[in-house]
Amino acid sequence: MAQAVNFLPWRARQQRRCLRVWITIFSASLLLIVLLATVLRMYALQENQRLTWVQQAGVTLQAGLSQRQTRLLAQQAERQARQQRHQRLQATREWQRTLTRLADALPAQAWLSELRFQQGMLSLAGYAVSFAALGELETALNALPGLRMGKPGAASRDTQGRWQFNYALLPDAPHAPQP
Repeated sequence: MAQAVNFLPWRARQQRRCLRVWITIFSASLLLIVLLATVLRMYALQENQRLTWVQQAGVTLQAGLSQRQTRLLAQQAERQARQQRHQRLQATREWQRTLTRLADALPAQAWLSELRFQQGMLSLAGYAVSFAALGELETALNALPGLRMGKPGAASRDTQGRWQFNYALLPDAPHAPQP
């Protein structure tokens, strides 16, 4: 009769080896999952940190742009004010030239007693020694560049025998600079 073979120790070894294989596979899988979760968490933290830095940089950039915009708006306002002052100065200089030409064009026998600029019209009032001087004055006023004669006013004699006159002059250009 054959001797009985005892497979119990072999089976126990096989079960332990199989158990070790499955524990190794399970442990490796668990370790891989933990490692992958840790890597993903670190990536998420780095991405969150990067987004925080980008947001802070955006806020800083926005503040810098706001300051620059304020500075540029102030410079633009200053430039416009300077330009307006320059235009007013140019208008004043042009009127100074016009009034100088007017003074040079006045005949020697006529003089102004009043000079007024109102509502875009230059009004002259004055006296002339003779009626011929009035004619010379009107001719000189018609010849002034940049001004044209408006409605002539009344000319009358005063008690001393001088001719009193009133003239209105209008700028040639409808939007000419005003003093």
